[in-house]
Amino acid sequence: MTSSPMSSPLRAVEFQSRSAWKGVVRATGLALGFLSLSGCPNRTPEGVRPAAAPVQSTEVRFESVGAKLGVKYRSPQLPDPLTILDAFGCGCAFLDYDGDGWQDLLLVAEPYPRLYQNLKGQRFTEVTAGSGLDLLRGAWKGCAVGDYDGDGRLDLLLTGYHCLALLRNAGGGRWEDRTAAAGIGPGKQWSSSAGFMDLDADGDLDLVLLNYVQFGKKEPHYCEPKPGIRAGCPPRFYPPQFPELWKNEGQGRFRNVSAAAGMKDASGTAQVLAFSDVDEDGDPDFYLGNDGVPADLMVNQGNLRFRNAGLESGVAYGTDGGALAAMSADWADYDRDGHLDLFVTAFSGEPYSLLRAVGKGNFQQQSEPTGIEALTRTPLGFGSRWLDFDNDGWPDLAVANGHVYNRTAELSAGTTFRQPLMLFRNVRGSRFEDLLPQMDAEVRTPLLGRGLASGDLDNDGREDLLVVNHGGAPLLLRNTSRSANHWITLDLRGKGGNRLAYGATVTGQAGDQTWVGQVSPASSYLSSSDPRVHFGLGEVARLESLTVRWPDGQQQVLRDLPVDGIIRITEGENAVNALARMPAGGVP
Repeated sequence: MTSSPMSSPLRAVEFQSRSAWKGVVRATGLALGFLSLSGCPNRTPEGVRPAAAPVQSTEVRFESVGAKLGVKYRSPQLPDPLTILDAFGCGCAFLDYDGDGWQDLLLVAEPYPRLYQNLKGQRFTEVTAGSGLDLLRGAWKGCAVGDYDGDGRLDLLLTGYHCLALLRNAGGGRWEDRTAAAGIGPGKQWSSSAGFMDLDADGDLDLVLLNYVQFGKKEPHYCEPKPGIRAGCPPRFYPPQFPELWKNEGQGRFRNVSAAAGMKDASGTAQVLAFSDVDEDGDPDFYLGNDGVPADLMVNQGNLRFRNAGLESGVAYGTDGGALAAMSADWADYDRDGHLDLFVTAFSGEPYSLLRAVGKGNFQQQSEPTGIEALTRTPLGFGSRWLDFDNDGWPDLAVANGHVYNRTAELSAGTTFRQPLMLFRNVRGSRFEDLLPQMDAEVRTPLLGRGLASGDLDNDGREDLLVVNHGGAPLLLRNTSRSANHWITLDLRGKGGNRLAYGATVTGQAGDQTWVGQVSPASSYLSSSDPRVHFGLGEVARLESLTVRWPDGQQQVLRDLPVDGIIRITEGENAVNALARMPAGGVP
């Protein structure tokens, strides 16, 4: 195990550690100009799309490598029929818990989660035993990852059914249960997704915790949607529970400020949380996807107070005008106009939503014109992530699907219990096409998809996937796409307690092309992803400028950046150093 990534001074900009790239790294000198800006970076005019990046000849491929790389966990067999609790499933995460520059894996599970250490992209070894995670017992469901105490090590929050745990990363592969000491226990609710973010700009990561419904011995466990067929009851049969907002008070303590923050104005029955600065005023906002009731968009008013703009913004309802069973959500600038857009999954029979940002915190449905509506009417979507499969510069979509009723085929013609993944290629922001038919059989096999996370497991510049298969073995998909397209991955380091720069926004520029990304690993369903910002660049072999808007409001501009490597950027430092550079293709 290595020490915290923040234990020694960092250079202003540096490529990933040379030791990680033994045999494939070369050094290069580069002068980077830094400029403090008081205004906003240049961006594409409203409603005008940039010229499309020339697309290289590519072949998008994913390979199932979990068993081969040592990820051997398999979740227990499921009962028949499933209650609403049985069907809920679990999440997962990519996280660099030991600070060595390689993304490790977490599988949320019962009675305790499983942690796998990444051995330089070659294989994984389970390190749960003796870590402190193996001492936990509970019906764990989801996770959030963030450095809540500002020591540079990623900590962990586990959510679940009548259980909650805040685990401090003590280093050396050890985790300390700090739930009671932090003041956030005892976790008697059914908590679902959660996320860390500095919501009041004080330099410490606050916590948003979602809660689902009230379910216990007194509530009904089964319904009969069709005579002779028992199944779990839908969420409307249960009293809703509501999201919570916990202010980080420092010194490892949190305080519940939910009432003053406006969390009671949310609809409840929440399943997914996704942060974004939707009104582009510099304060983090967040989307709440709810199960069968209108979605919420909590807009930051300052001083930890939020206004629910779900209805007025256009995100509250789906394409058919009804409330979605919104299990998953994620943000990306799919049309490359400089603004982050929102994708949301839904129940079978409800098309998934693609909501394009049209300015001033408002959104417009684009599911039908982009083909998303036609592609998603039948499946039931859970985890989802935007990632650029082939580095052509246009964010693509991965979705994990699976039903909640064992006998769904008898309830609705054309539906199935286990369902295949969706891998949608973004065709220059205009439409999406399904790539799954060209994948290998292991990738196409139907599963009971739940949590999904993305990250670059071998640091080769191609984003990979981890998918929870409820009641089976997880799917670890290594991206083996062949492409000459360029890419860049940004590893940001901020000031104060928010040392991993959660909430930072990055804007890249080359000619008339713009890329926008954010540091925010909380999205998808019950899961957390690689927090590094990744841009596919197509044929662009040099970024003319890269603007970082740090969480404290400071802006930093880097000029003339090389590509095809992982760059670390540290806030406020102006030293210029030699850089190590990894060729495209990365680790063999």
